Amino acid sequence: MRKPSQVIQQSLGPAGRREKIAKSTLHLIKVCWIMTGAALAGCVGETTSASDAPSFGERDQQVAFKNGGIVQGILVMGPEVRTFKPCAENTELWAVPVKSILDAYGALASEPYQPVFLEVDSEYGEAPRSGSGASYPGQIRLVNLLRAEPVGEGLGCEDSLLGVAYKASGHDPFWHVRVLSDQITLATPEIPSTIFSEAPPIPMDNGWRFEAESDGPETIRLRLDLIRASCVDSVSGSLYTWTASLDVGGVIRFGCAWEGDLALDRGTGSASLRIAS
Repeated sequence: MRKPSQVIQQSLGPAGRREKIAKSTLHLIKVCWIMTGAALAGCVGETTSASDAPSFGERDQQVAFKNGGIVQGILVMGPEVRTFKPCAENTELWAVPVKSILDAYGALASEPYQPVFLEVDSEYGEAPRSGSGASYPGQIRLVNLLRAEPVGEGLGCEDSLLGVAYKASGHDPFWHVRVLSDQITLATPEIPSTIFSEAPPIPMDNGWRFEAESDGPETIRLRLDLIRASCVDSVSGSLYTWTASLDVGGVIRFGCAWEGDLALDRGTGSASLRIAS
C-alpha cells in the first residue's frame, strides 16, 4: 500500500494534474467559507484558541435569554458610567438602578467609580440603542435591594450562600450566626463554633424566630429573631434588609442579617426548612 505522501507526490507530476488539484482545492476553500463555523473547523482541523470565545453578538443573545432574578455583583457608577458585573460572569452590563439602589450606592461610595457589592432582584434586557449604554452587551435593571456592602468590607462575591437559610452578624463583641436546614452555628472570638440542634422557624410579624439548644455536655439555649426591616452595620456601614436579635444564655446581642438560598422568603428554598406549628 502506498503512503499518503507518495500519492501526493505522484499526483503533482503532470501539469494537468496540478491544475486539477488546484481547482479542487479552490472549490474546497469556497465550500468551507460558506459552511457554518463548526463545519469550517472540520475543514481546517480542530484548534483551540481565544477566538473560540463567544463574540459580543453571541453574548448579547446569552444575556437576552436570561430571566433575571436574584443576582450578586459589583456596581460602579460615575459620569457616563453605570455598570454592573455579576459575580458569576465576566461581562459588564449597563445598569439601570431604582432610586433605593442609587441611594445605597451614594451612601457607600465615597467617590465616583468606587465599586460596591450588591445583592439585588434584577431584570435582564437588551442594551439601549443609543447613549453610553449602547456599547454594552446587555442591560440589567436593578429593581430591589437585598444587601449592599463596600468592596473589601465583607466577603462580597466570595460569600457562599449555598445550603444556608440566613446569616446574621453583629459587633461589641463580634458574633456570627448561620441558620442551616438542620442546625444553627454560632461563632464568637472566644468560641470559634458552637452547634445548636435543629430549630424549626416560628412565624412572627414580618419575620421568623429560631429557638434551639446547643449540642454537647453543657446545654446553652439560643433564640434568634429575624425581622424584615432596614439595617445598617455599625462598623462597615453595609446595608441589609433584615435586623437580627440574638439571645444566648440570657445575653442579648443585636445586628443585621441577610438571606441564603434556602431562605423562607426567597421563593426557591421554602420547602427546605420545616416550619413549626
